[in-house]
Amino acid sequence: MLTIRRITKKDEPSVLGLIKELDLTYPTQKLDNFWVVEENREIIGLADLKEFDDFWLLSSVGVDKKHQHRGVASLLLKELIKDLKKDVYLYTITPEFFSRLGFQIVPRPSDLPAREIFNCAECRPQHCVCMVKRP
Repeated sequence: MLTIRRITKKDEPSVLGLIKELDLTYPTQKLDNFWVVEENREIIGLADLKEFDDFWLLSSVGVDKKHQHRGVASLLLKELIKDLKKDVYLYTITPEFFSRLGFQIVPRPSDLPAREIFNCAECRPQHCVCMVKRP
């Protein structure tokens, strides 16, 4: 059974390990806003969801490689955004995945943090798009 919940102090070593394994680290990253997916007391998925005045920002979405292609990320994201009353933005190189969850490609709003804070220069910036899901 999968459990979705906010990160706890006890989870931090596992979350840091998974973030590193999935290459989701960036210099300004903090664990305060992370949510995790747990199965049999093992953290198998995670996402960082930060609230701003006018929107939410989703980042560092990932699932342990042994548990991918089981719908874990979709389940996590649906749960996280289902009751949000503000737009949810993200940067991604996999827009086809997020479009299945109702996200649309949009120009980056000026008040959204720049994608460069997420180490996009080390990723594939030419493939990175900004997406939004409206409430």
